[in-house]
Amino acid sequence: MAQCKIRNVFFWVLGLAFLITYAGDRSTVSAANSYLSPGIVNGAEKSQLSVSNFLSPSEKDNCEVAGMLIPVGNKVPVSCNTQQLKSFFAALTAAKQKKMHIAHWGDSIILGDIISENLREDFQKQFGGNGAGWISINCDDFGMRNSIVVSFSEDWKESSIVKRNPGKLPLGISGAVYQPVQGSWVKYEIGKVSRTIRNLSLARLFYSNVPAGGTIQYYLNNSSTPQTARLDASVNLKELNITCPSGTTSIKYVFNNCQGGYFYGVSFENGEGVYLDNLPIRGNSGASLTDIPIARLKEFNSLMNYKLLIINFGVNVISPEHSNYLWYEGRMEKVISHLREAFPQASILLISVSDKAVKKGSRFMTDSGIPPLLRSQQTIAEKNNVAFWNSFQAMGGENSVVNWVESTPPLANKDYCHLKQEGGKILADLLFEALMKEMKK
Repeated sequence: MAQCKIRNVFFWVLGLAFLITYAGDRSTVSAANSYLSPGIVNGAEKSQLSVSNFLSPSEKDNCEVAGMLIPVGNKVPVSCNTQQLKSFFAALTAAKQKKMHIAHWGDSIILGDIISENLREDFQKQFGGNGAGWISINCDDFGMRNSIVVSFSEDWKESSIVKRNPGKLPLGISGAVYQPVQGSWVKYEIGKVSRTIRNLSLARLFYSNVPAGGTIQYYLNNSSTPQTARLDASVNLKELNITCPSGTTSIKYVFNNCQGGYFYGVSFENGEGVYLDNLPIRGNSGASLTDIPIARLKEFNSLMNYKLLIINFGVNVISPEHSNYLWYEGRMEKVISHLREAFPQASILLISVSDKAVKKGSRFMTDSGIPPLLRSQQTIAEKNNVAFWNSFQAMGGENSVVNWVESTPPLANKDYCHLKQEGGKILADLLFEALMKEMKK
């Protein structure tokens, strides 16, 4: 008992020293506040959240002291044009009777289903549905996801926003399109650490431009005996639905006579409800979403019933060469107009850049490019009449990512930019809570 008390006093003193150390320079947060409207800054409500709020009882024992010393997260309301969220909220209310999708585009901050996975689980827990939603054919983050593990042959030809599209092929909802050769394959399997997905129920494969006679063979649960399905020959977007028997945990597709066809991905669903599609485009500012043809987006919308579009970019926009981002405001205005034309019934939510730190002297501090970018992102939302959520303030504002990196367990990676799964859960839960609070108004 005496040793326990001594240890607690030691950690209390250590934590106090930590807070004093990082309380010294407030210039960046003052700058950030000056770039934001009073409603955004003053609307951030200290949430009294700590790391231990998001952990299992066994994990709490290991980080309780750190959790008390380093509170994480602010309750930040959704702002700007929240009225246009009403159609989304109405669809949520009816989701258990009519399936709906949410598109979550973002840069590498959402790679590996970060944020998306937990936000999906929050929505499904309250409004129904079970499944990972959209998974592309050839994922850059195939080794990072908890929900679905993806493996594939290395002979696919990819055209995408990230890897260029010299043939100007019609990119899909994820900003990519994939072409097989004879015998190309892709396999999807429930991840061993998936928290909520227990079996694959409905697998929806999306494709177009397949030549006559194109077929796939598919194998369930690593069976050695395939089943065969014929694909439609059409320039329009098509889907092949495979209903899997109970207990199915994997499906493998092998593509035959499909050369020249365009394949996009598979949506995994189980019943009516909400399916949130993780759509990362790493290294991008979000402006390249206009490269996805409106006609193809409309086809995806007709098949998937998108009711909320989340735009979650920013980290690749920050540059020491820019003191303002008027150029970015203009390009994102075109993106929003593009998406509105393709998804006329969907609500739009713009999420700001989250905290990112760079080394200054011996310490890591919030990048000085973040304050003007925050101002521009809020201006984008205001001018284009969409909803806005400030993830920088939700993380805790200035230097918050430093706390997240040094937390136990760590909530962010040591690049002082990207979140770990635990950090993604915190942001997802805060966003979900903000949306539900807005829905109740």
